[in-house]
Amino acid sequence: MDMLAYHGNPQLRQQVLDRLQALVQAEKWVHRPIHWNGEAGSVVGSLLQSEDLDAWEADFGLPKWLALVIDAMTASNPAGGVPWSLRVLQGIEPGTPMDTAGSRCVLELLQGERHGLVQQSAPAELAEALATVTALHQARLAGQDVAPTQWRQARRAAVAATNLHAAGSLGAALGTCIEAAAWDPAQSRTAVSDTLRGWMGVKICAAMEAYPWGKAEDEQMHAMLGALHAEAKAARPPEEAGSINVFAMLEERHPEWARRASEVNRFRNSQYVEQWLRATLAIEDILCAPAAPATAPALIARAHFFANPARAAISISPDGHWLAWLADSDGVMNIWAAPADRPAEARQITADRHRGIQSFSWTYLLGQLLFSQDRDGDENWQLFCADLSDGSVRALTPSTPGVRTGVQSVSRHRREEIVIITNARDRRFFDLHLLNLLTGEQRCLETNTGFAGFLLDDRYEVKLALRNLPDGGSECLKRDAAGAWQPWLTFSAEDARSSRPSHFDAEGRTLYFYDSRGRDTAALCAIDWSGGAVTQLAEHPRADIGGMLTAPDSYRPLAYGVMYERFSLYVLDESIRADIDYLNAQAAGGEWRVAARTEDNQRWMISMFSDTRAPSYWLYDRPARTLQHLLDVRPELADARLARMQPVVIAARDGLPLVSYLTLPVDKDAGPLRSTEPLPLVLLVHGGPWSRDGFGYNGMHQWLANRGYAVLSVNFRGSTGFGKRFVNAGDGEWGRKMDEDLEDAVAWALARGIADPQRLGILGGSYGGYAVLSALTRYPTRYACGIDIVGPSNLQTLLASIPPYWEADRVRQYRALGDPRTEAGLAQLNDRSPLHRAAQIRTPLLIAQGANDPRVKQAEAEQMVDALRRNGIPVSYALYTDEGHGFVREPNRMSFNGLCEDFLARHLGGRAEPWTLADHPGNTLQLAEYATHEAA
Repeated sequence: MDMLAYHGNPQLRQQVLDRLQALVQAEKWVHRPIHWNGEAGSVVGSLLQSEDLDAWEADFGLPKWLALVIDAMTASNPAGGVPWSLRVLQGIEPGTPMDTAGSRCVLELLQGERHGLVQQSAPAELAEALATVTALHQARLAGQDVAPTQWRQARRAAVAATNLHAAGSLGAALGTCIEAAAWDPAQSRTAVSDTLRGWMGVKICAAMEAYPWGKAEDEQMHAMLGALHAEAKAARPPEEAGSINVFAMLEERHPEWARRASEVNRFRNSQYVEQWLRATLAIEDILCAPAAPATAPALIARAHFFANPARAAISISPDGHWLAWLADSDGVMNIWAAPADRPAEARQITADRHRGIQSFSWTYLLGQLLFSQDRDGDENWQLFCADLSDGSVRALTPSTPGVRTGVQSVSRHRREEIVIITNARDRRFFDLHLLNLLTGEQRCLETNTGFAGFLLDDRYEVKLALRNLPDGGSECLKRDAAGAWQPWLTFSAEDARSSRPSHFDAEGRTLYFYDSRGRDTAALCAIDWSGGAVTQLAEHPRADIGGMLTAPDSYRPLAYGVMYERFSLYVLDESIRADIDYLNAQAAGGEWRVAARTEDNQRWMISMFSDTRAPSYWLYDRPARTLQHLLDVRPELADARLARMQPVVIAARDGLPLVSYLTLPVDKDAGPLRSTEPLPLVLLVHGGPWSRDGFGYNGMHQWLANRGYAVLSVNFRGSTGFGKRFVNAGDGEWGRKMDEDLEDAVAWALARGIADPQRLGILGGSYGGYAVLSALTRYPTRYACGIDIVGPSNLQTLLASIPPYWEADRVRQYRALGDPRTEAGLAQLNDRSPLHRAAQIRTPLLIAQGANDPRVKQAEAEQMVDALRRNGIPVSYALYTDEGHGFVREPNRMSFNGLCEDFLARHLGGRAEPWTLADHPGNTLQLAEYATHEAA
């Protein structure tokens, strides 16, 4: 079967896509496979305007199994399925071998690196059946004939192996999937769709087995419901027996069991949605793998990735009267604003001419917003207020060396006042001050005697104090009747990084918080302020709950977010279910976030993006269910061919799963996690280390891939969001297992033929910069070059020079890096410091630093540079005199990325756009020994 009819006839192909696009826009289809009643039908039925699959094959040149897959996935999730179908039919490249594509799909589902079931451990009899079935599909791909008797024998073996397992078990689910796969897709139109359903069943079953609810709970629940039903039936006349609501009785008699049952049902439903998304991604990956173009894509201007965007970060005021955003003004980002109903009347509000405004936030006072500025990256933030009605800007706090201020709370109930934090009294600790926005007057609300922070309710009552404990744990304290702070919630050192309070409800009666106690991943919980009863609202077996969408009036959680490989939003309150479904459908497989909302919750500011699409902003009208496009952050990339980002879970040498992201140049992408040839690879190491890399548009990935590099980002142990065992696995492992995780990821890329072992580079900032230095000193022949951006070189001097306001977190730093108060801790700090192994470096190194960095001082870079020079090892050193922990000013950012691009091209062989310092007037780069380094 070829693609001649579908792809050889452009008019027919466009007619098919236009018809499907109209179906997407009309949102009218029938949720039944292969259906057409003359007026409406399923996706396939509507495209054919009949139920004749022979016509699908004959007219379109597409296999029947694809029709069944499209309609099955659409019937399962109409809101997402129809846009997905459009992407698949648009994305199938001319020349795609559809006669073997069915077997490719089945093999990917059974044993693929990214989506396969090989991750599920199979008993011997099932493993043997799986091997037989995969061998048959591999033979089909190799062009060999497979007799019908071979397929029948494989099915019988799969059925026999499946029957050895109890119904509902993971083994039974895996066997069912193998049975479904034991058909030739060229002969069976249901082979792929049935395998896909079986695959989803295995994934859901595996997730449910990890969930704290098993067979014993099921049996006890059934017994309770049966007893309640019998009791109610005996107490009612026969004619009322049908109106018995046993679940209402369960909630009244056994509220904890009712809550748990509701949670497990929500989890089952969320797993169905999550696995449906994974299934669609698997099929799309296989069928729509981009064909490699004959020539490399055009070089995308570096400015398109790193120059100031024309506009960004648009937001709507709580009252809905104003829009505000950041926009470039002569190379500096400033705040602009316009009436929400007259955006053409926009005007510039701030007039900064140096560092620019990086963000802003709203108050509840009409037309008043807040922003902060520091001095050349010193992070001593000064707070300002802008009045949009007249364009005036005034300082709310003074600019004092060593003093930093920030916004703690704004409130609907006290609109003229905000609560700020300031360390003006004691540089180590932040006091709470009440600040009047109209008069500028301040008064102390709470003096900080050593706490890590405070939590207030919506009426500015200081309800909780937060304290870090000597063993690395933490606790929340509340006042007793005498006004003294007393411990209320305590988190052990193992739980402290993943457990924390979030906020109070509007009445101050319920605290919402993240809690990993008694479980691995952080759940979303609520605790009653007066009685102390804890209710679990949501959890996920593989990832921490990572944020929530709350009601603007009550602050009650409406939905919560989870990111393992990709972000998912799960509904808690059915009042927003239709909104979430609509926005998911509009995102068409991409990602979206709520950036702001009006106080009445009727309008949402939405950011939409994908791995191949830079963010755009849309205003969502909930009552009308419409989206209004407002701006694109990078419109200059609209026609650029960007590279897809592929999530992959790589096993560390001790089995720890490392969620990672791979981006390949578009002309070297040969399908899921495959490149056309071994490529120069840049390993990007995130900072923190208590942060994570995620899926979506990533300017660094796109820039480097466009220059010809494979790009790999790895969530090594110590990264956040993957449960407490994962984040705590990084304690004491700086310069050891955290390094080894990165090495294991590089080894994976080498083993798959993605990376060229002679052209490996490593680049990172902050902790990532430390990882660069550590890798080059521990593995001196592994990398061809490295770039360290504001990374520490000596862990002992790093801890001795941390900002004073990190004092409350000092013990937790000691737990992670090593305790300088002990002999063993000092020895560990010295052993793990790259400075003491500087003589081991053998490859080109670029070190970049901001002179005003308060976290990683300039001395950290210069002592490493000095050590290398003492040992006769050339090093390039880039210092920016008006920057801090990262480079903010456009001429500095642009000059540094030009320098990096040139450095990587010299040592890894990628492409480069011409670059000179003169291209970026106003930059403060002081560059030492760059030419010498190249000569060496």
